[in-house]
Amino acid sequence: MNGATAEHEEKRIAALRSYNILDSLPEQDYDELTRLASEICHTPISLVSLVDEERQWFKSRHGLPVSETHRNLSFCSHAITTPDQTMVINDSRKDERFADNPLVNGNPHVIFYAGVPLVDSNGFALGSFCVIDNTPRQLSDQQLSALKVLSKQIVRLLEVRKLRSESSDFELDFEGRLEDLLSQRTYHLTSVNKELSDLNRKVTENNDDLKKSNLDLEQFAFVASHDLQEPLRKIQSFSDLVMRRYSGSLGEGAEYMAKIQLAALRMSQLLTSLLSFSKISSGKQSKGVISMDQVMQTVLYDLELAISETKAVLKCDPLPMVEADHTQLCQVFQNLIMNSLKFRRNDTPVQIEIRHKTVPKKDLPADVSLARICDNYHLIEVADNGIGFDQEQAGKMFQLFRRLHSTREFPGTGIGLAICEKVIASHGGAISARGQKDKGAVFSVYLPAV
Repeated sequence: MNGATAEHEEKRIAALRSYNILDSLPEQDYDELTRLASEICHTPISLVSLVDEERQWFKSRHGLPVSETHRNLSFCSHAITTPDQTMVINDSRKDERFADNPLVNGNPHVIFYAGVPLVDSNGFALGSFCVIDNTPRQLSDQQLSALKVLSKQIVRLLEVRKLRSESSDFELDFEGRLEDLLSQRTYHLTSVNKELSDLNRKVTENNDDLKKSNLDLEQFAFVASHDLQEPLRKIQSFSDLVMRRYSGSLGEGAEYMAKIQLAALRMSQLLTSLLSFSKISSGKQSKGVISMDQVMQTVLYDLELAISETKAVLKCDPLPMVEADHTQLCQVFQNLIMNSLKFRRNDTPVQIEIRHKTVPKKDLPADVSLARICDNYHLIEVADNGIGFDQEQAGKMFQLFRRLHSTREFPGTGIGLAICEKVIASHGGAISARGQKDKGAVFSVYLPAV
C-alpha cells in the first residue's frame, strides 16, 4: 500500500468510526432494508457490511448467522475500492480473487455476490450493501437499480445516526435536519415501493399476455396440424393413384409427380411432429415414479431395426428412478438416440454411450437453467462419435424448425429437439448440448432427483 493509499484508508477508517456504528445493537430500520433487498433480488442472504482495519462487521444480516468475518476473506473489501461502481460476481468460483476463499468453498458458499458501496457525503466508502446466493445468478437492471436506491437509504440512516450523536450541541438544528432526512427517506422508500409495484403489475400483465399467446398458439398448432392432414391425405392418395395408373404415359411429368409425393410426405411428417409438440405444450401428463432402465428398454426395442442396420454399438449405465411421464421420456430418448444414428460418420462405426451420475445443485454448470430447484439432479448423457456440430450452434438446436443440415443431407422436420426441451422443462429439468465438428455430440438431460 503506497503512501497516498494508506493516507486515504486512514481517513476512511476515521470517517467510519465517526458514525459510532460499529458493534452497535440491531436496528429495525436496517433489518427491514436487508429483508426487502432479499425479496427484490430473490437471494437468501443480504447484508449491511461495514469494513474496518481487520474485519467486515454486519450492522444488519438477513439469512446469515455470523456477525463478522475477517477482512482478508471479505468480498466487500474489494467492493469499496471502486466506490462509484456496483461489484457483481456472477460465479465466484471462476474469479481468481475468490476461487480459493473459504467463504466460497465452505459455508455460506458465496457463489453470487452483488455489492453497492456505501459512500457517505464526503466520498468515503464505509462498506457495502450486498446480496448473496449460493448458486450462480444474474440480476436484472431493475433489481440493480433498486439495490442502489436501498443503499442510499442506508447511508441516510447512518447520517441520521451521526446527527443524533451530535445533537447535544445542535439539538434544535438537528430536529429540523432529522425531519428532513426522515422525510427524504420516506419519500424515496415510497418511490421505490411504487416503482416495484408498477414493475410487478407489468410483469403480471406480461405473463398473462404470454400465457394467452401460448395457449392461442398451441390451439392453432393442434387445429392446423389435425385439420390439414385430411386434404394432405387426398393429395397423397390421388398422386399415388396417378402414378400407378398413368406413370407410363406421363413422360417427364412422372418426375414432377414423384416430387409432389415427396413434398406431401414431408408435409405429413411436419404436421405429425407439430401435433406432438402441441400435445406436450398442453401440459397433459401422467406422472409417477418410473424406472429409467425400463424407459431405455422400451426405446431400444423400438429402435432395434435402426440400431441393427447401422451396426451401432450402444453402452448404457444403470439408470435411476425418476418422477416422470413414461411415454414422454421414451419420446425424448428415442429422439436423442435416433439423432446419434442419423448424424453418423460413414467412415466410423457408430458408438453411443448413455451415462448417468447424480449432480448436487451447487455443482451444476452456470449455463444450465432449471425449471425446478432441488438439492440434487440426475444427469443422463447421450454421447456419440458422429458428425458433431460447431458449439456456437448449440443454443439454436432446440428452437422449433431449426435445422443445421438440409433435408437432402439428413431427412427430418426440425421439431424433435424442440419436443425434447419442452418435455424436460415440463418435468422441472433442463437439456443442453455440446459438440465438436467431426468428433461427436453429447446431449445432457438434467432431471430432479426423486
